[in-house]
Formats: sequence, C-alpha cells, structure tokens
Amino acid sequence: MPALQIILSAVLAALVLAGISMMSKVRTAVAGNLLSAFAMLCGIVGTLFFAGVVSVWTIYVSILVGALIGSLLAARVQMIQMPQTVALFNGLGGGASALVGLLSVHGDTAFVRFTALLAVAVGMVTLVGSLVAAGKLHRVLPQKPVVWKAHALCTLLFLALTLAFVVAGAFVQGIGLTVCLAGAFVFASLFGLWFSLRVGGADMPITISLLNSLSGVAGSIAGMAIGDVFLVAVGGIVGASGLLLTQIMCRAMNRKLMSILTGGTMTPPAPQPPVIEENENEELIRRIMDLEKKIKELEAMVADLETRVKALDGQLNAAPAPAPVEASAPVEEAPTAASVLSKAKDVIIVPGYGMALAQAQHQVRQLADKLESRGARVRFAIHPVAGRMPGHMNVLLAEADVDYEKLYEMDAINDDFKNADAVVVIGANDVLNPAARNAVGTPIYGMPVLNVDQAPEVIVCNFDLKPGYAGVENPIYTREKGVYLELGDAKETLMRLMAGIA
Repeated sequence: MPALQIILSAVLAALVLAGISMMSKVRTAVAGNLLSAFAMLCGIVGTLFFAGVVSVWTIYVSILVGALIGSLLAARVQMIQMPQTVALFNGLGGGASALVGLLSVHGDTAFVRFTALLAVAVGMVTLVGSLVAAGKLHRVLPQKPVVWKAHALCTLLFLALTLAFVVAGAFVQGIGLTVCLAGAFVFASLFGLWFSLRVGGADMPITISLLNSLSGVAGSIAGMAIGDVFLVAVGGIVGASGLLLTQIMCRAMNRKLMSILTGGTMTPPAPQPPVIEENENEELIRRIMDLEKKIKELEAMVADLETRVKALDGQLNAAPAPAPVEASAPVEEAPTAASVLSKAKDVIIVPGYGMALAQAQHQVRQLADKLESRGARVRFAIHPVAGRMPGHMNVLLAEADVDYEKLYEMDAINDDFKNADAVVVIGANDVLNPAARNAVGTPIYGMPVLNVDQAPEVIVCNFDLKPGYAGVENPIYTREKGVYLELGDAKETLMRLMAGIA
C-alpha cells in the first residue's frame, strides 16, 4: 500500500474526528458536519484513485444517483421521521459492508476470508435489524415487543451458528466456503430479525445507537477484507462512538447490552394465575360466607339509615324557614394550570415523544417565550432516552430555535425539580414515571427518571392517561394535589394554556 495513501487516510480520519468534535457544540455543529462530509468525499475520491478505477464511468453514475436520492430525502423527510430515517441509513451502511464482504470472500488467505465473512454477518445483522427498527418507528410493524416461543434461546442459537460459520469459513475453500457464506448470511439475518423484533419502543434509543455502531463495525471489517485503511479508520470511529453512546443509553435506562443482543430486553413477565391447592378451598369458602354475612349486616344498616333520613326530612319540612344569612366573603377559586403558570417564576419543561408526534415544539417555544417575557426562568429537562433516538428532543427543540443553553441533561437538573415553581410535561411518560424506583419486575424498574414527582406543581400536557411504551401506570396522574391534567392534542393544549396566562 502506498505511503501517500496511508498518510492521506490518517489526515482524513483526523478531519472526521475533528468534525465530530465540532458537532458537540451548537455553534460549530453545522461546520463540523460539513467538515466530516468533505473528508468522506475526499476519502471516496482517494479510494477510487489508488484503486485505479477512476476511469470506470459507472461509478460516477452511481454516485450521482445516490446523491440525488440523499438530497431528495433531506428535503422531504420531516423531523418527526428522523428516527426511522437514521435507522434506515444504518441499515444501508450495513448492507453495503455485507456486499463488500460478499464480493471479497474468495480471498487467498484465511484472514481475508474470515474478515469478509464477518463483514457479511455483521452487515446483515445491521441491515435486517435496522429495517425492523425503521418499520417499528414508522408504525408498519408492531411497536410493542414481539416475543415468539423460545425467543431468547433461538436468538442465542442464531448468534452461535453465525459465529461458527464465520470461523469455519476462514479455513475452507470451494463448496465448503460457499456453504459457510450461505450459513453466515442466513443465520446473521435471522439473528438480526429475532433480536430487533424483541425490542419495544422504550428500548428503541439504545437499539438505534447500537445499530449505528454495528454499521461502523461492519464497514471497518469490510475495509480489512479489501485492505482499505481509510475505510478501516472511519468505520472504527463510527463503531467506537456508537458503542460509547450505546453504553450511555444503557446506563440511562438500566439496561444491559448483552441482554438486548440476546433478546432479553426487560419486558415484564406475563402474570401467572394463582394456583389454589385443594386444602385452600375450604378457607376460600369460609371467607365468602363471612363476606355474605357482612353484606347482609350492611344492608340492614342502610335500611335503618334510610328510615332515619325520612324522619329528619319530615321534621325539616315542618320547621319554619331560616332567617336570611348575610353574604359571606367570596370563596377563593381553585387554582388552574394557567393561573399556576401566571405566578411561576421558575419553570421546568419536560418534552417527550408525544411532543414529537404532535409536532408541538414550536408551541413549546412560544410558551417558554411568554413565560420569560413575564420574568420567569424557563429550562428544559432532557432525559437521555426521551424520544426514539439519541438527541431526539434536542433536535426538535433546535428546529424551533430554542436556545441550546436552556437544555439541561437529567443529572444537571434533577435536583432542581423540588425547588421549581412549576413543571410542564409535554408528551412524556416513562422518563418521569416514579414507579421506576420501586415497581420491581416492570420494564422500567431501576431506570433513572426525571424527578418530576418532587415538584410542587405539575402540569401534564399528554394526549391521554394511558401508560407509556413500558406499560407501567404513572402515579403522578393520580396525585391528589398539585397536578393539573391538560389532556388532548399538545398543540391545542399549549395554545389554551398560553391564552389563559394572565
């Protein structure tokens, strides 16, 4: 390999890293994205040049078609559709790596055959898993976890068979290699299908970041198979960054990565009916008889009370009319969500996936602007897995021109809920459900949540009171004091709130 190619690959990989670093800050994010894209373009041109295929005109037609499709998607895809778009792009990256591995599998050395088969395997897991994730996000597949008979066992079996065919394929050629290629292809696809179907909406942010990591890993392995340093480097960067993000997501949701990969996502076990032993039947019958006896006693008491009420009615009707009572002081009206916000000076807004579905981020910003114009301090509490992809809420609020400095991560704001005057929840549920602290055996048990329940006044702008994707009832909704339920479409609810703020 020419030294110039190695140097150029190192420089371009450094530029990609620099671009990623710049994307961590709002003011430099656009420039960082452009820098990384430019480095990738230079990498493609350099690869074509050093591979000696610059004169193959069909490559440029393919690049043009791909650029047109990408431009069309960029122009037409709505922000609410971004999670499934990201999932689809992850799948395309995995599919491309699998194709590279497929075309280079008949190499001369065991290393080339092994890396090619591994690229096929990881690429197919990424492709199939991403397609299922995109289907779930786009609601063409069930969003709830799909669990088949012996699901976890089959998932582990497919993973083991995939690895076995990849390893075996490195040491055989001819028909044996073809069989190993077919086995790795099929069982990797089945593994991707089995593990992704088990994932529910609550685990989707982890899955998206994991698939992003796998797409980079597949690209890096494909680069090893064909001896492309730049592809190895960039694939490694994507894989490592995606894996770090996946670990952050796992900690934020109290998940284990291996549990997700093997189909063991934290879905609640199906409740089992109690088994009644024969010696328990007599005790059950005795309790029923006691209840019937108490019911008869209560009926007698009710009949006696009815008799007394009738007697009192007769006495009241015979009594002279009471003297007029002087008008008392006006009774203070019960507080409403709008009146609470009118007086609040420290407000925390908690956005969730419901805000994304309603596309109400612009109304949320208008509410924040109105509160700030009245002298209130407004902050946004962002849970790491709010939405359906990492950074989902940040992207939506940035689209609505919300100042990034007002967005606070969970750890930075969680202790402030108890001191805030009011909290406004916009389409969030699982990420603030206090049941996560003590509801053992539920999907969210142990998951760190936003301490919304500690706030004195909570305004919930959700579509309804149904549980979130985890299926766990939220006790905040039934709190007797300091909770105001503004149910319905988020846009309409927010407009009513703003109209009612004095």
